[in-house]
Amino acid sequence: MGINRLLQKLKSIQTKISISKYAGSTVGVDAYCWLHKGIHGEITWNKPYVEYCIKRVRMLKKFNVRPLIVFDGGYLPAKYRIELIREQKRQEYSKIGRELFKKGRVRESFPFLKKSVDVTPDMAHKFIEALRAENVEYVVAPYEADAQLAYLEKKKHIAAIITEDSDLLVFGCKTVIYKLELNGNGIEICRDKFGDVEEINMLGWTDKKFRHMSMLAGCDYLPSIPGIGIKSAHKYLRKYETVDKVIQYLKGNNKVKVPPNYENDFKKAELVFLYQRVFDIETERLVTLNPVSEDLDISLDTDYIGSYPITYALLSALVILCCKDVLTRIIVTWIKISP
Repeated sequence: MGINRLLQKLKSIQTKISISKYAGSTVGVDAYCWLHKGIHGEITWNKPYVEYCIKRVRMLKKFNVRPLIVFDGGYLPAKYRIELIREQKRQEYSKIGRELFKKGRVRESFPFLKKSVDVTPDMAHKFIEALRAENVEYVVAPYEADAQLAYLEKKKHIAAIITEDSDLLVFGCKTVIYKLELNGNGIEICRDKFGDVEEINMLGWTDKKFRHMSMLAGCDYLPSIPGIGIKSAHKYLRKYETVDKVIQYLKGNNKVKVPPNYENDFKKAELVFLYQRVFDIETERLVTLNPVSEDLDISLDTDYIGSYPITYALLSALVILCCKDVLTRIIVTWIKISP
């Protein structure tokens, strides 16, 4: 999940903290990160993965931190390519794991079986039911939790974000907490320290340049350029200044194979990071992560940033499972779309 090796390149600004630092504040949590860890910890479709998540919810409450749990929502067409690849890999892992298990090589089968398991809407729904019982707030995003969390932070509804996904930094989040343990210890990365990074020089870099570096290194919304990672993306942006010039150079380099239509795909992918549809919990309307300027026409790129309005066909099974009280509060309010 996220940008490969990005967090490693930010190691010099990673700070060890106790979550008690945020006592009295609300902190956003990427629900699926906890769910993924929970189901991979135990190959099961029963309750243990819910207990894994609820233990962490209670830990936050013990430190007087208010959790706001955010779930992925509807299907985002921009991720069709990567989701297809991931599903194919899960099927491959499942086949290998089952074959090893049948041969009695049980211990060897576990790593493959773990990789074959994905979080289902029903699993997420069970977590939501547990949150209701604990009287903990949650939000089902219109599309991706990443964008929703970024918006909640931008609007100051949350003071920080707990996740394992480096994409949150690309979305522009200011304070992200990784590797949070049950004792409350974790690793904090603050955006205002980017200029102090020792591994790669980003002194004076804008959010846009950081985003372009991360996207060039490969993201979920864009086919990767073989051989281009964070280190080389950083090097080329330092040398050529703009992403257009970097792509132009790479296309002229016989050693690098740039995917067809890469420039256009890059621009569309950037729209997802900037203007993905999110839910405004104050106005109860579907909005974009950032305001769309009058001179920018995104009407032709609706599928990339999320349909406007969201259609029933794109609603996730999770939303439908939660229909008793979520349809009233969320789906109906999604229809209240700003003109």
